[in-house]
Amino acid sequence: MKKLTLLLFSSILLAGCQGARYHFKQGNKFAEARALKRAVTEYKFALDRKPNKAKYVAAMNSYGTALLEELYTNYRFADGNDSLSVYKFLEAEKWTNYLKPYISVSRYEGFYTADYQQQRSRYMSSVYDRCHNLIRNKNYEKAQLRLRELSELDPNYKDIQNLLTFSEVEPVYTAALEEFEAGQYKEAYYRLAPIYKKYPQQNELKLLMDESLSRGMYRIGIVSNPNLSGKEATISAAVQSRLISELYKMNDPFLELVDRTNFDLIKDEQEAIVQGATSEGALTKELLSANAYLKVVVNVADEVEGKLESETKKGYERYYVKTKNKEGETVMSAKYKKVTYREYWKENRVHYIAELVLTDRATSKIISVNSFEYDDKDLAHYINYGNDQLFPGYWKFQNRDHYSDRPELAEFKRKELANLRKASKSVKSPSTMRRGAINYFASNSAKHIQTLDLRP
Repeated sequence: MKKLTLLLFSSILLAGCQGARYHFKQGNKFAEARALKRAVTEYKFALDRKPNKAKYVAAMNSYGTALLEELYTNYRFADGNDSLSVYKFLEAEKWTNYLKPYISVSRYEGFYTADYQQQRSRYMSSVYDRCHNLIRNKNYEKAQLRLRELSELDPNYKDIQNLLTFSEVEPVYTAALEEFEAGQYKEAYYRLAPIYKKYPQQNELKLLMDESLSRGMYRIGIVSNPNLSGKEATISAAVQSRLISELYKMNDPFLELVDRTNFDLIKDEQEAIVQGATSEGALTKELLSANAYLKVVVNVADEVEGKLESETKKGYERYYVKTKNKEGETVMSAKYKKVTYREYWKENRVHYIAELVLTDRATSKIISVNSFEYDDKDLAHYINYGNDQLFPGYWKFQNRDHYSDRPELAEFKRKELANLRKASKSVKSPSTMRRGAINYFASNSAKHIQTLDLRP
């Protein structure tokens, strides 16, 4: 079977090569080269499996030599066109290295090297001059394409690496500089960040980023409301603390939180402004003050701790007894007895309303106001009973029948009580739900700040 497969394989390759020779006679050199490439590739795989197979060795030598002759002939015919010559030679060189482990290629190695070096030198010089013209005309994208081409041919050619860096950096830097001069500091910073990451040695990028960051920095002081007391004050303080963490997590380089130790200084400065004077301390430490105050106040904090309610309910418990049927066989019959069970329920619920206010430090103008509302509740509902064969119903007398007895013996009714029997007896406390509200208010307040266009 293997011999038959190899025979078919060889026949296909031979037919392909014969077909290629036919086309060559007809002048179709492209088809000839393509067929030879396909043939030598298949023979390579065959020789990798069976390196010493004489038939494959002979075929590879024949078709490999034919392919290299074809490729180097194409290279010679491209004489006079440096661009075409360079890439025809590179293709021939690639296949020479590909075939080197399988056939002798010594007569091709170095034979055309001198000519190729001259052709490549002329071609690269021409492209290099063109790149300079493209850069002078600010056609940076085309310059990058051609410079990358030169870099692939010879990465150490003249100063092409510097030119390539310049062609990538210059348009980005120019656009960022225009944004910077227009006061769009964030836009300039984020435009420069990716290119600076790629070229960290470009100090001009770093300087412009630092200056953009310095001028675009927005400082916020998170303050509390001294008029609050009780639960509202406690929850507001927790929200403010959590909000600080959320704002830090945003990792916004343009947002800075002012240290609370400077709030007295800020207050003194504002009072001095109102009185028509400026405090000496404020003058010496003016840079420490905030651009705006951020206050998150919980105005409503309703927390209801429910009471555990219970009620005695009437029902029917199913049990089975052994009886004899008409045929005298022992069977299990369902019976029901009247029972009582205890049903419990408890509900805790909370309701909060918080308000976020951002106020300009210098003018006391309100920049933004946003309100958030949070509701939550949890219910525990369960029964206590010994087993899950309990059905709901009504009866008047437990020890004797009455016409008003109403057992509800549907199976889904039993399953409802069985689920209540297994239900959780715990309920979330208001303090637990309060933590959810604190996280909600802090997270949404941080997101709201992030959407604002804050500029100093």
